[in-house]
Amino acid sequence: MKTNKNISLKDVGKKLPFEVPENYFENFALQMDEKIMGKRFSLRNYFKPWIYIAASLVGILLAGQIFYTVYQNNTRNKEDNYEAYVLSQVDESSIVDYYVDKPAN
Repeated sequence: MKTNKNISLKDVGKKLPFEVPENYFENFALQMDEKIMGKRFSLRNYFKPWIYIAASLVGILLAGQIFYTVYQNNTRNKEDNYEAYVLSQVDESSIVDYYVDKPAN
């Protein structure tokens, strides 16, 4: 069976493929008013997106504070480790000589 893929406007004619329900445009305004009045304004629906935004910002700030604290602790540990390393490279007799020969102020 061969189907015609090309349809011309002459073949379709003036027949409309869609229909509008009866009195649709006459009753449209009333139906819209009923739908709008059915939905009441509530503070919960108004503030719901703002609560999510505030919670996200608090989470971001809290995560930033945690990462900053961990970074500061790692930096302090590196400084302490470096100081311990430097002191371990100096022998005790040099340290004793330094403090004994140091002039008193």
